[in-house]
Amino acid sequence: MLISASPTRSSNPLIILAGGSYEEASSVARSLREIGYSCVCSPDYRTFEQHARLVKPDLLLLDSDIHGEFLRDGKRWEEFQSVPMIHLVSSAAERENAFAAGAVDCVVKPVLTEELLARVKGRLDLQQAQKQLDQRNMQFATTLENIGQGVCFFDADQRLILSNRRYAEVYGLPPEMIKPGMTLSEITELRYAVGACPVVPHDEYLAWCDAINSKSSPQDWSMELKSGKVIRVHHERTSDGGWVSTHEDITEHRNAERQIARLALHDPLTDLPNRAALKQKLDTLLEQHQKQGTQFAVLCLDLDRFKEVNDLFGHHVGDQVLCLAAKRLCATAVGAFVARLGGDEFMVLAEADASYAAQLADLIITILSEDAEIEGTRIRMGTSLGVAIFPADGDNAAELMGNADAALYRAKADGRGTARFFEPQMDKWLRERRALQRDLQAAISQQQLSIVYQPQADIGGDVIGFEALLRWNHPTRGNIPPSVFIPIAEESSLMIEIGEWVLREACREAAAWPRKLSVAVNLSPVQFKHGDLDRLVKSVLIETGLEPERLELEITESVLIDDLERAISTLGHLKALGVRIAMDDFGTGYHRKHAMTDQDAGDASQVEPLLNQIDGRIGQFTADGAYDGKPTYDAVTDHSAATVIVIPPRANAIEPAGGCMRRRSVRRRSRPPPWPRPFDDLPRATTESPLSLIGTATDTFGVGKRRIGFPNTPCWSAVTKAEGKLLF
Repeated sequence: MLISASPTRSSNPLIILAGGSYEEASSVARSLREIGYSCVCSPDYRTFEQHARLVKPDLLLLDSDIHGEFLRDGKRWEEFQSVPMIHLVSSAAERENAFAAGAVDCVVKPVLTEELLARVKGRLDLQQAQKQLDQRNMQFATTLENIGQGVCFFDADQRLILSNRRYAEVYGLPPEMIKPGMTLSEITELRYAVGACPVVPHDEYLAWCDAINSKSSPQDWSMELKSGKVIRVHHERTSDGGWVSTHEDITEHRNAERQIARLALHDPLTDLPNRAALKQKLDTLLEQHQKQGTQFAVLCLDLDRFKEVNDLFGHHVGDQVLCLAAKRLCATAVGAFVARLGGDEFMVLAEADASYAAQLADLIITILSEDAEIEGTRIRMGTSLGVAIFPADGDNAAELMGNADAALYRAKADGRGTARFFEPQMDKWLRERRALQRDLQAAISQQQLSIVYQPQADIGGDVIGFEALLRWNHPTRGNIPPSVFIPIAEESSLMIEIGEWVLREACREAAAWPRKLSVAVNLSPVQFKHGDLDRLVKSVLIETGLEPERLELEITESVLIDDLERAISTLGHLKALGVRIAMDDFGTGYHRKHAMTDQDAGDASQVEPLLNQIDGRIGQFTADGAYDGKPTYDAVTDHSAATVIVIPPRANAIEPAGGCMRRRSVRRRSRPPPWPRPFDDLPRATTESPLSLIGTATDTFGVGKRRIGFPNTPCWSAVTKAEGKLLF
């Protein structure tokens, strides 16, 4: 026999030839090697066992003197059960005995070499195919167990062939409960027992499954279970009459879809319906009420001073204000459709007539005007509201919403905290107002705005300073009064930009004046509430080089009323810079309790009644030792009469009966009043008497200001009845 003492494993299939004669073994081994196989010859059973356990063969060729003992020791060779074997037997009887003992492939000797080689190749090819099949089955099983979907195979008798663990888990069942051979009915009974089933009865569900199984084309459906889960199923028939189906838990996906759909129609901050949802609801109401011939109301509102809340306290506080407003709206407009359109704008759809809409509007204004306590800060709230009624104010969604918006703008222009019903002329008014707003925005960049100056003089006629007035010379409309464009600027962020420009330009020009004259700049309440006014003033003073004591800032008393604590803080910071503060609208006397100003100034609405009361009181006032220092005044023009009214600087209010005024005739001139003037004309004005510059047939009157903290330097401010506002 040919013996290999130390067989080695190569990449070629390895065959162990055990037993037989030396000549037979040598011949077979030589033939196997010639066609590319590796061969190890084992002359006896003991050597064969050593070789087999050492090299792990791909095929065994067992001669008759070996295979008998091998078959008898079957338990010792269990690890070789998967190795293909060919038994070489001496007779047909021996072959029958080998088959009876468990042999699978036997060849009777003598055997042709070609036949034996063909047998060897066939068994090795079959073994290789089996290995590939096992590998694929393992991959399939691994994939099946790791797939995110439940998978099951049923035969034509509706018995389970195969399923993965996920199939049981999708329906809340332990995987060990689902076993091959179970019927579909048995499995669905388990599902019904744990509530992982549709709402229909068991028999009805099975009948529905039979109907699905009868269809040759693939089927897809989703079903919601009693447990709340949503399962998506894909079902396909197999060629043998059975089917394979996948079962996927899409509960989270469906919830996400619903959430996305909700977000598409709801405001994420307040959870109110958004503009898209409002449009859908409005279309529904239009269709419904057009058929019924009934009315419904569209109420458009926004929050007063909301931008100031954002600027002062931050957007996180603003968001809380919006949420509180939404909550109050829903609690007030019970039964109505409440939506947030964006920013601080809301809309309410109420199925009611104009009378009820008016009551609802008043109630909303009352409720939303209640102060809010947010993060320890008291926030003043309020709202303005516009109303449009279907069908009188529009028969489509765009028209109704637009007209309600126009009414809202009118309410804001007429005074915050009010409601206005739409009127046809409002549409024209709103278009005009919005056109002016667009033009005003362009005016800033196109340098259409300018500053003119009104002189301030002492009693001796010497000019001591000028007040800056903003003017807008529109390229097509001409000069637009400040009373028209200032409110428009204050409704938007334009006032911040315009106010900063006026302050910077006035300080820059004043710094270039030949004398140390003061300049007075009026501040809008919007500027004052912006939150960084003191930093802006400081920056402008440094940039322009103007001495702080030459700058006078004028504010209205409403600033104090709106937010006293913040106003006092800002005034304190401004005073610390060294600038002077003048207070307009001083007639209420509110700020006197918290004296932070240097001067008081009155407007024409306060002076007008005064003029009617002082006739016959000429000469009752003289400037004498009752006052510390020389009284001063500002001379301005009134085109109705020729008088100058002087009020003592110490007067706490306008008291005509107390003899604190005098009328002073002014020489008439033939030329029109030259004031106010642009910057280029100011050098001549600094040397002229303001009384000589008043003009023809004019009545000039001044209202006393007071300088708190500067008792020896009283001053006067001025107004004109013709303009009806403080000149600044």
